Amino acid sequence: MTIGIGHTHVSEGKIDGKTEWLTLPSWVLNYDYWLSNNWAIGLQNDIVLESFFIETGEDEILERSYPVTSVPVLLYKPAKRLMIIAGVGAEFTHEKTLTLTRLGLEYGFHLPNKWEVGAALVWDNKWNYYNSWGLAITISRLWLKDKH
Repeated sequence: MTIGIGHTHVSEGKIDGKTEWLTLPSWVLNYDYWLSNNWAIGLQNDIVLESFFIETGEDEILERSYPVTSVPVLLYKPAKRLMIIAGVGAEFTHEKTLTLTRLGLEYGFHLPNKWEVGAALVWDNKWNYYNSWGLAITISRLWLKDKH
């Protein structure tokens, strides 16, 4: 189980009719189930703590009110502290649900008593709409019998 605090970055944000880069506060809540020392499946969930507008490629302005993202992911650990993340999920708001692809990296440091702190960087491509980058600091409780 992982909880984190971070920022979601959107380059196509609209403020007063101008396109601007937005940095939006967000929370992260993830669950990973380790199949082996190198492979896991998980569910990554984020909530952006602000509403915002984005400009799509078709000169359409799309409102996103406190979007919640939920993504089933596959995790691969090629090195002791590094994880590669990939999955397909959705971003939910009351205006419109968007399908997305998530790719990312997470770097973690083990602490005593099966705790871990980490930094996560994810890229979300909302199909046919916009992209965002997420950067978070996380803390995890590991429920493993052996070290991974």
